[in-house]
Amino acid sequence: MNEPLTLRNVAAGYRRKQPVLEEVNLVVPSGSITGLLGRNGTGKTTLIHIALGLRKVWQGKTLLFGHNAWNAPASVRCRIGYVPQRFVDFHWLTPSKCIDLVANFHANWDHQLVAELRERWSLPDDRIGTLSPGMRQCVAILLAIGHRPDLLVLDEPVAMLDPSARRNLLRAIGELSAETEQTVLLSSHICSDVERICSNVAILHGGRIVLNTDIDDLKDQVRPVYGIDGVPMGADVLAQAESRLWLRNWRHHDLTNAARVGELNLEELFLDMTA
Repeated sequence: MNEPLTLRNVAAGYRRKQPVLEEVNLVVPSGSITGLLGRNGTGKTTLIHIALGLRKVWQGKTLLFGHNAWNAPASVRCRIGYVPQRFVDFHWLTPSKCIDLVANFHANWDHQLVAELRERWSLPDDRIGTLSPGMRQCVAILLAIGHRPDLLVLDEPVAMLDPSARRNLLRAIGELSAETEQTVLLSSHICSDVERICSNVAILHGGRIVLNTDIDDLKDQVRPVYGIDGVPMGADVLAQAESRLWLRNWRHHDLTNAARVGELNLEELFLDMTA
């Protein structure tokens, strides 16, 4: 069975001398909600464009449901929903008319789901161009999920939403994925959002995926260790800061009595791995 999204040794950028991605390897498991974490400007949007076949790779391969992403057939593309960072389309239409227009292209459009989310988000029916950035983003999300895609890709979807709307959106994404086993790739720089709904996390830094793991395994296997000098022999170190080492399988190491094992904090790990 082909996974929804696979990147193998992908390199890409905007100029040959200025690569954005270098040897990126990423598999988004079927039915997972994978959080793509990265600091602003690290290439998360470029990775998503490559993954969806919107930009060519310099080297490597990107697969959507087993098909080359760049020339994937319509039968594959109709299984995908995509929410860009900024939604600027259909500015002359109201949300109702825009949704009706897009729904006409999908035989399996879920009118009830879209109506329920519109009400939950209190989406006004003014022209899209006059809506706030957060409300425009809500329209984009409705257009992306209305046909119940097998793969939903969201590029910083909640960055412009207030805390209440952000929580409602994340809850809706989690519920949809659980109900239909929909696969989700969610890019963000907000660790708390990833922890709230994601089953997997991938961290992009320096043009590479430096961590790609199940969040439950991460919480079980990785800890910050304080008060030790040097690195234990054979240790799997994820990151090192002035005061701590982030060790995988920390239970397997003979730590000194002076060592103190802390609790996993995804945000602290993310900041140390991308420092």
